[in-house]
Amino acid sequence: MKRISETLALQNVFAPQSVDASTDKTSNYVDLSGVEEAVFLISTAALGSGKSLTVKLMAASDSSGSDAEEIGSAKFTDAEGTAPQLAAVSYRVSALHGRYAAVTFQHDGAAAVVCGVTVAANTLYVPVNDWVLVV
Repeated sequence: MKRISETLALQNVFAPQSVDASTDKTSNYVDLSGVEEAVFLISTAALGSGKSLTVKLMAASDSSGSDAEEIGSAKFTDAEGTAPQLAAVSYRVSALHGRYAAVTFQHDGAAAVVCGVTVAANTLYVPVNDWVLVV
């Protein structure tokens, strides 16, 4: 059985850096051809109680994102205000959208906070007629 680090392809698409409040930031676009589903993990320092992180999932036909379209969005609220936060945005890849995807995000914290984005995708191929047990 493979370990999770051997099953998932992981890529850093937005290196951790200080992000000012109310400033849109976009991760790098990642090629999702041959991938069934991917998850973008947006990590932030504590935003402050009641402050939020708005995330938009973007799809494009090229790695520069020149023709990107928003295909979903969500707003996450920091209930504690004192702990780092992690927002997970899952995307089941669709032929209706471009093969490249990224996230655009912004927070409304009182000050700049450090943010980073990692994408993970399961690249394990399992034949249709194979018997598989996943525990």
